[in-house]
Amino acid sequence: MSLSAALFLFICFVGRRHMHELPIEVIEQHVVKQSGGAYRIPKGALPSVNLVVAATSNEDYSWAKKDLKVPGMVVIPYIADNTSAPYHPQMNKGHEAMMYHQYFYDFYDKLPDISILVHSQSHSWHVDQLLDQSMIFSLNHLDLREVQQRQFLNLRVTWGFGCMAGAINTTRANEESGVLPEQKEMQEAFRANFNLYDIPEILATPCCSQIAVTKERILSVPKEQYKHHIDWLLHTPLEDSISGRTWEHMWQYLFLQKAIDCPLEHKAYCRLYHICFGGREQYDEYIELQQGAQKLDQELLRIKQLEGNWEAHRKEKEEAAKKNGEKDDEIKGTIEVEQKANNKMKLRLQEELDSIREAIRVRKEIAVVRGAVEVNRIAEGEDLYGDDWEPSADKAFLKEEDKTKVVTSTSTVR
Repeated sequence: MSLSAALFLFICFVGRRHMHELPIEVIEQHVVKQSGGAYRIPKGALPSVNLVVAATSNEDYSWAKKDLKVPGMVVIPYIADNTSAPYHPQMNKGHEAMMYHQYFYDFYDKLPDISILVHSQSHSWHVDQLLDQSMIFSLNHLDLREVQQRQFLNLRVTWGFGCMAGAINTTRANEESGVLPEQKEMQEAFRANFNLYDIPEILATPCCSQIAVTKERILSVPKEQYKHHIDWLLHTPLEDSISGRTWEHMWQYLFLQKAIDCPLEHKAYCRLYHICFGGREQYDEYIELQQGAQKLDQELLRIKQLEGNWEAHRKEKEEAAKKNGEKDDEIKGTIEVEQKANNKMKLRLQEELDSIREAIRVRKEIAVVRGAVEVNRIAEGEDLYGDDWEPSADKAFLKEEDKTKVVTSTSTVR
């Protein structure tokens, strides 16, 4: 029996044992519990889905038509730089934001149950590492019932870009930022798009403008508003790259009227992609293993780069040694010792990296098998946005504001 089969039988056994503790009406439905109640999503026919691919003429998006296994999904490519294409924006401007708004406007009266909007690349850092940085893997594992329940969501889960380090502070309108060049433009961009004077201080959501949204949410926005957003992208004096990036931070406000939309990572993975680690602690352990593997990768890369430049490194060492009056035999001996030490270090690091990668593989495999059991998803997915034990992103930002107030107050006293 394979490891996967053994794990599946074990987790199914545990799941069945706990299932007796749940009411039958809960078991018979797709249920995601939340504080203060439970959302029950009836089982039945799968929703209709459009996959909107934002592309240019020279980009290959054939994977969307041949590698995806989502039943009944219709692929709709929007080609930015070809006005003869069946679907295209008015102008190649504003990156994917322009094409997404054009789709919402064009299809407003003929929408499917769910619209998924993505970039043209099948593999990219824009997709989480846990999802193999693969849009194919992501969409093939996507729970469409979860999309229906949440109505709008970002396909990316991790907080690293967009929710914490990459969150936007709209009060920093005059501050340059190499990491977030759009930050100093966000205040005016938000005000122009939503016709608001009082705008949220913090805008936070996972990057990178690859989203899923239901028909109901799209129709909750008047059709003319999408035209307004298109016109803004067409006429804004902002650089093309900046105007498009501003929308990475505004989709959640458009569809949910929320400035901050950052579900807890391990719960979101479990509910959206059925990758369930069993809890925050187990998920954090997995992330630590990934970080450890990345550090080892970097160290191995450094050693391999040294090997590639070994001849130049040897000559440099010889010249330095001769200047210090060292003999040729001593020089060669020193270089040989260094070379052997590097080889030994490389072997040790590679063995350690292989061991960590195997641990990562096994833990992910267990998480996928655990996620195949509905009762496990119900248990881990409760309180998606946090509780007293796992604070939400909103609370984290409030804590940061409190720290700032304390520092300011202390400075004033001094």
